[in-house]
Amino acid sequence: MATLLNALVAIAAVTAALTATSLDRRAAVLLGATGSTVGAFLAWVIAPAAWAGAPFLPWLAAVLGTAVLVAGWSAVRLYDGVFAPPPEPSDDTGAVATARW
Repeated sequence: MATLLNALVAIAAVTAALTATSLDRRAAVLLGATGSTVGAFLAWVIAPAAWAGAPFLPWLAAVLGTAVLVAGWSAVRLYDGVFAPPPEPSDDTGAVATARW
């Protein structure tokens, strides 16, 4: 039970720290809560024995999970083509000529 409480405190602390230092608070809450929760869960799934024995592991997993999610979010936001609509096809109707006989 103490390990679960430690993980929840780590998730809340990482989310609060990211939100306090961010300009976009709503995105920071979403990224912080999601990244730290997924990071802590994956650490628990991958190494349950280490999870129970090391009190710092939930904190490390929460920070790393949030850092990976923020990096991925930044990469997607940096790439312009993800959210841009497809380009319009070229209109070549001006090249049509009529011949009069």
